[in-house]
Order: sequence, then structure tokens, then C-alpha cells
Amino acid sequence: MIKISAQLILMLFTFFSFTQTAIADIPEIETIARIKNFGVSSDTTAVKVERGPYLQIATPTSVVVKWRTNVPTESVVNYGLELGLLSDKESNFNEMTEHEVSLTGLKPNTKYYFNIGNEAGVLSESSTGDMYVITAPKVGTKQFVRAWILGDAGTANNNQRNVRDAYYKYVDTESANTGKTDMMLFLGDNAYRTGTDVEYQNAFFDIYHNMLKKSVAWSCLGNHDGYSADSATQSGPYYDIFSFPTGGQAGGTPSGTEAYYSFDYANIHFIILDSHHSNREVGGAMYNWAQTDIQNTTQDWIVTLFHHPVYTKGSHDSDTEDRLIEMRENFMPMMENNGVDLILNGHSHSYERSYFLNGHYGFSNTFNPNEIKNGGHTVGISGKGDGKTDGDGIYQKTNEATAGAVYITTGSAGKTSGGDLNHKAMSVSLNELGSCVMEVEDDGQGGQNLTVKFIRENDEVDDYFTINKKGISQKVESIKKAEKEITVKKNAIALFDADKDVVYIKVNPGERLKKVKIYNNLGKRVIKSKKSNIDVSGLQKGMYVVEVKTDKSTYTETIIIE
Repeated sequence: MIKISAQLILMLFTFFSFTQTAIADIPEIETIARIKNFGVSSDTTAVKVERGPYLQIATPTSVVVKWRTNVPTESVVNYGLELGLLSDKESNFNEMTEHEVSLTGLKPNTKYYFNIGNEAGVLSESSTGDMYVITAPKVGTKQFVRAWILGDAGTANNNQRNVRDAYYKYVDTESANTGKTDMMLFLGDNAYRTGTDVEYQNAFFDIYHNMLKKSVAWSCLGNHDGYSADSATQSGPYYDIFSFPTGGQAGGTPSGTEAYYSFDYANIHFIILDSHHSNREVGGAMYNWAQTDIQNTTQDWIVTLFHHPVYTKGSHDSDTEDRLIEMRENFMPMMENNGVDLILNGHSHSYERSYFLNGHYGFSNTFNPNEIKNGGHTVGISGKGDGKTDGDGIYQKTNEATAGAVYITTGSAGKTSGGDLNHKAMSVSLNELGSCVMEVEDDGQGGQNLTVKFIRENDEVDDYFTINKKGISQKVESIKKAEKEITVKKNAIALFDADKDVVYIKVNPGERLKKVKIYNNLGKRVIKSKKSNIDVSGLQKGMYVVEVKTDKSTYTETIIIE
């Protein structure tokens, strides 16, 4: 009799504890027994959340929720606009340990509380309301945006925790937009030494658990992540852990690969590149995609991030290392010509921040601090200054005069490694621990300010700068007009017919087709032909580069197979 009563009490406690709604007096629940019905089951295996939840691929109307359990079970996300009323539900009845649930049909710029579980009940929730997603604003919305930027963070030690805690203190004590972190931007080397699953658990999930369940994480691949990951096959812990948009579902041009991709948030366009594995040549798949993507965005701000810095004299040297030189010489002329505003890199374990630059693609000793109109490499009267309102003055841009970008190497979120720290293009060089925060807000005069701060592990803000951009409200119209003019003049040489799965090759009058090569988004040749009508039914969806050789010239064209 005593044994039966104990079993009944256990079942009643479990039933009332794991309803879909959060209860204010119950603390966060990380582990729960799995009970499928009200009888005493012989299956007493405990289902435990071992990782997550964490948020991926946020758009104005959707988000992906991921987590891991110790044993296979169903996937359930309960969500709603009120903490105590999670009335909507998304489920996957296939039993698994790696859970990934997409919430769709959401309202833009809206806060949704959620919990995760299985068909038996809730496995993890927050009674205090610290588990939520705020959907992205509609594309083009001009509002306050805050991004937390972390480079080379994954040491899993007190240095990393101190840097984390300093940002938490900063964001929780700011008088405006208190507690708001719209996204986390990881610059690679997220888990030392080789980016294994265990290392990611220790240096990523265990460290940032409280932020990952309420702020979307984006990342680029670092060399240490790349030791256990393969971009060609998109396999390994890095690619298993993260989910990134390959089909343009978060904005931008479809890339067909998680190695490099883009997304929109408010009126900011983010371009994420793979400087470690992918081909870095001009005309390569990543280059052609990035050029197409940046030339087709209508966003007011353009931010790009990749691991290897184009300017550094820290623990790495941008004058001597191939990947750093190739990204600077090959990618930056194209990106600067298309109006990039901010470039974020890691790799060197220091903080180095440039002047307001344009056109410097050589070694450190070739940098000229004069204005570009005088043959130098800085932009505007304040371009060779510190970019501070209380210093030499902020950096200035307009939609008509798009030259000028700031380059940041911020790879000290987990450790510092010294170096000469004397790159001539840098306004500030520090061998100090810290992370960065980017904040975009209205300037009160019809434009916006983009401000980046370097927050030390001791809570001090050791550097900041501001880029002001005027005439933002006019940008969309002017860019669309420019695109229309370009489209009229463009001579397409490769046309994709989705109904027939055929690419038609058109050459100029007086030229004779000799050869056609089609490359996938990783730069691998997938088709070689001499025909003008090419069957592509065997190719996967995504972006491809078509190289057409005639008897007079060679042309390239980017196509998207959908």
C-alpha cells in the first residue's frame, strides 16, 4: 500500500509540474522524468536536456529552436505572447537526440516566450521569462539594434567568463534599451583547440547558455573550428551545431552553403564569409556570390565578418600570412566599391581598430594617412582621427558618398597573445581581453549612428568610435533605380529555365561558343559541355557560376537553380 501511494504521488507531481505553461513559483527545469501515460510504466529512463535551447536563423516571421537530449525523444516547442499562456505548439513526433524545430507564421518585431519538451511534458523552461525570442523587424526598419561581437572566445576559462560577465553587466545597466541583445556574432575559433563537440559544450554552450536561449547566434568558421569541420561536405561539429540560411530565407542572395551566407536585420545587411576553407580567389564561387549579394542589397548598412583579419600585427601578421593577404587583396576592393561599412575579424588575440579607410590593400608600411582625394587611404576630414564625438570627431558617410569603412580585429574574448601591435592603418591597438558591442540608432537628424565599443573584462570601455550616415531614407529608391539601369544594360550569357531544368547559353553576335563550365558554390566544377542547351536536372538547388568560353573571350555569369 505504501509503495502504491508513493507511485501515485510521483505521477501527480510529474503531471502538475510539466504542463505547457510556465508557473511563476517553479525554478528553471533542466531535467524531467519521461512518463507517457498515467499507468506505472516500466520505461523509467530519464530524459534530460544536455544542450540548449539555442536560437538560429531568425527572420521577421520565423526562428529555429535547437537543443539536445540524452536519449531519443519527440520534439515539442510551446510558445506564446504571454509567459503564462504558451498556447501555440510546434511538434516533431520522430524520436531524436538532436532537436530542431522551426516556428513559422510569427509576427515581426514581437517577443514570444517558449519552452521545450516532448509529448510527456516540459523539459526546460524559465519561470522568470528569460527564455524567449524577439523576431527580427521587417527588412528596412530603422530602429535601435545591438549586436554582441565575440572573437576567438572559446577558451572555456575564467578569461572568457570575465569577458562575458562584463558584457552582461554593460547591457543590464545601460539606461537605454536595457537588457537588449538582438544577436550574437561569433568570429570563429569558438571552441579550442579543435572545435570538437565536447569542446563546444564546454566553451560555447556552458558559457553562453543564458544568452543563447534569448538571442540568435550567428558565426563564421575559424581555423580551429575547421580542424574538425569540412566546408566542402558541410560536416563536422561546427556544421552540426549551427544552422545557417543557404537559400536566402533570412534575406540576401542564396549561397547554397552554410560556409558563407548573408542575412538582413532591420536596415542592416550582414555578409558572412569563410576565409579558412573556401576558395578566396577573384572569380571563385564565394567571391562571385559575395559580389552578387552585396550589389543586390538595398539595406542602409553593410557589415561583413570573417575570421582572418586583413590588417593585424598581433599574434598574426597580415603582411606575411596567405589567407589574410588574399582576403585583403581580393575581397576588400570589391566590398569597398560596393559600400561596406564595417569589417569584423578575429584570429589575432588582440583588439586592433582602423582609421576610416578606403583603398589600402598593400602592406602596413604602404599605408598613407592622407585623405583619398590627396592620394591617401583615409576618408573625410576626420578619417585619420579617432572617430569619437569627444575626440577628433566621428566618421561621416552619405548614401551618395559611400567610401569609408572601419576594420576591427577583435580576437581577445578568451585570451591575449601579444604581438608588435603596430600596424600603421590602426587607430587603436590593445593587448587586452574584451568583446565588442555594435549599436545602431537614430541620430535625430534624419540619419543614423553606428557605434562600436570595446568592453574590457574589467567592465571598462577602452575604445569606441561612431560612423554617421546621412540620407538613409533616400537609399532604397536610389539603389533600385541604379539596379534598373544596370539590368537594362546587362548582357546575360546564361539563362536558367526552371520548367525544363535547362541552362541556355547565349553568346554575342560574331562569336562562336567553344566551351562551358559550371561550378558549384564551393568552386568545384560540376558540368563541362560544348552545347548551348545544358541539362542541369542533376544539380542541387543553389548558386552556380557559369564560365563561357568563346573564340574571342571568356565570360562568367552567376545563376541560381531553384
